[in-house]
Amino acid sequence: MKNEYSSAEALAADPAFIEWVQHPTPTNMAVWERWLVQHPDRSAELNLARQLVTMWQLSPVNPPADAQATVWAAVQAQKNSPVYPVRQHRTAPTRRRRIGALATVVGAVLLLVGTVWYWQTQPVVEYAGADEPRTVTLPDGSTVVLNTGASVRFPRHWSADEDRTVWLVGKAQFSVTHQSNKQRFIVQTPDQLRVEVLGTVFTVDEQERQTRVVLNSGRVRLHMAGQPKLINMVPGELVDIPANTRQAIVRRRVEPAVYSAWTTRQFIFDNTTLGDMADLLTQDLGYRIEFADSTLRNRRMTIHLPTRDPAILLAAIAEANDLTVSTVTPNHIRISPKL
Repeated sequence: MKNEYSSAEALAADPAFIEWVQHPTPTNMAVWERWLVQHPDRSAELNLARQLVTMWQLSPVNPPADAQATVWAAVQAQKNSPVYPVRQHRTAPTRRRRIGALATVVGAVLLLVGTVWYWQTQPVVEYAGADEPRTVTLPDGSTVVLNTGASVRFPRHWSADEDRTVWLVGKAQFSVTHQSNKQRFIVQTPDQLRVEVLGTVFTVDEQERQTRVVLNSGRVRLHMAGQPKLINMVPGELVDIPANTRQAIVRRRVEPAVYSAWTTRQFIFDNTTLGDMADLLTQDLGYRIEFADSTLRNRRMTIHLPTRDPAILLAAIAEANDLTVSTVTPNHIRISPKL
C-alpha cells in the first residue's frame, strides 16, 4: 500500500483501498485504520474516497418518463440556436435583452430542477468511522447502528408499494419500525443473503468468511442465494451462514445482549464460554485468540464491562479463570493454564 495519495480520487483508485471498501476484513481494516492514525488530517478525504468507490457500484436510477424528451428538446434548441449573431436577422436590442434574460431564467430553472431531481433519486450512503459506532436514521424512522468500518446504502424515499431495502457492508444493528401496510424491510449483503423483517431488533454481521445474524426480538426470515429453503429465526437465536456453501449453517440459542453490547461500547457476557468470547474478539476486533488447551474454550464466565477495552477483558478472563494471557503479537493472544 502506498503511503501518499494526491487526492481522494487517487486513493479511491488504489486496488487495496477498493478491496477494503468492498470486502472489509479484520486484516485490511487494521491496515487502513493504521493509515488513518498516521494521516489524521486526511479523514475527510478517506471518507470521500470510500463514497466514490461505493457510488461506482450503485445500480442505475431510472429517470422520470418525460426526462429524456425534456433534455432532448433542450439539446435541439441549443443546437438550432446560432453560435454567433447573424447580421441579416438582427433582433432589436430590447427584444434581444429580453430573450437573453428569459434564456438565463429558463436555464437556471432547468439546472435547479435537474439538481433537485438528481439528489432526490440518488441513494444515500452512510458510513461509520474508524473510531466508534454511528447511528443512522432511515427514511421510515427505523434506525441502524453501524459498527466501525461498516456502511449502508438505501434510497432517499420508499414508496408504500416497494420493499424497504438496505444494502449493508460490515456489521450493524437494526431497529425496524412496523408499517401499517406490513411493508417488508430487507437487508441485502454482498454475499446475496437477504434478511427479511416485519418490525424487530436484530444484528447482521457481514464478514468475508461468513455472515452472522442475531435476533433480539420480533421476526426475521433469511433468504440464502441459490437455496430454496428459508430460515425463520426466533428471538434469542444466532445463525451463522458460511460463505462456503459446502460448510454447514450453524444455529444456536444465545443471549442477544452479548452480541449487541458493541452498540454502547461495552462488553456483556452472561454465562458465555471463553470460546465464544474469543470468537467475538476475533470477529469484531480482528484478534487471533489461541488456546493452549482446547478444553479451555468450554469454560464459562459472566462479566459486564462498561468499556469495550480488550486488554481489560483479557485480564479479567485470566484472573477469574486462573489462566495466563500472553501477547504473541499485538493482536495475537495465547491463553494457557497457569503453571
